[in-house]
Amino acid sequence: MSAPCLPTMVAAPSPSRRPSCMRARRAGRAPAFHRPEELMLTRRHLIAAGSAALAAPAILPSGARAETKSVKIATILAGTTIASFLLPERLKAMGFDAETLVFPSITQRMQAVASGDAQIGYGGVSAAISLGGRGTALSILSNACDGGWALTARPEIAALADLAGRKVAAQAGTIQHLSLQWKLIKEGLAAKTEVVFMNPQDMPAALRGGDIDAMMAPEPYAAFPVVNGWGKPLWSGYDTPMGRCNLALMAAPAFVEANPATTKAVLDAHREITAQLQKDPSSAADAIVKTLNLPRPVALASLQNTFFTTETGPDFRRQVEALGQMMLEARMTAKLPDWNRLLPR
Repeated sequence: MSAPCLPTMVAAPSPSRRPSCMRARRAGRAPAFHRPEELMLTRRHLIAAGSAALAAPAILPSGARAETKSVKIATILAGTTIASFLLPERLKAMGFDAETLVFPSITQRMQAVASGDAQIGYGGVSAAISLGGRGTALSILSNACDGGWALTARPEIAALADLAGRKVAAQAGTIQHLSLQWKLIKEGLAAKTEVVFMNPQDMPAALRGGDIDAMMAPEPYAAFPVVNGWGKPLWSGYDTPMGRCNLALMAAPAFVEANPATTKAVLDAHREITAQLQKDPSSAADAIVKTLNLPRPVALASLQNTFFTTETGPDFRRQVEALGQMMLEARMTAKLPDWNRLLPR
């Protein structure tokens, strides 16, 4: 039986075909940044304020503003963000009007959160660091997923040293690109290897056809060639200073300040969904098959390298700050963000 082809439907929508819900890119422009004056809310304050608001009678004083019951969740199509596609159903059961907005760009989804076009975002920590360094107000509410990427090579490539004189694909400006660049420099291969930029969903076919020799891709695309026999795992990508730091649940500080009870409800739903994905990987596989239209064996294989989590303690903070330093050294950001604003304690 021939191996299935990678579905084309996972490709990011073109500008002419973007659904009306993706208004964050009006007329092809990234949404304007709003930088409202913000209070530094800690997670402890958020939980306390949210609990009090949920327990209080539904009587608003004169001039008070009711919290929003509408939650738009910014995300991208990937195995690591699968919780974002499960969150609306959980929030609807809690009485919210919720929907997921799919963005083609890792940065645009975070811009949408910062501008208010989306209230919550499952976003790459690297994108949040880059935007935060430019003054965009974002706060990490919780970790969401560790790991979820790998370097996959053609079967004849036995070691990293064999990449000399060959082509390796990565998506420009991503955490995978950063870790690949770090490793090539460390191994003395940066000047000997050609890095070509490509969207993750296009990499498996390019590897199979011989257009590239290896691919640094997020899951489930990293697993696709391995399952189908076109490639082999070459490097996990996790022995860098940032470790497995990857994805977080984020919001704009102004939204959190104005909507503590709604924010707490989102956090509660996120934790419940994450616990479900940790306990029963088959539910994650079902979601990947349904959302990304990928074969179930690929989904299951990708989950061996995808670590759903809500852990947001000191180790997570150290990894985030290490990621920022790596970005600074790689010139992927010109300035680091205010860590206490991005990572409120």
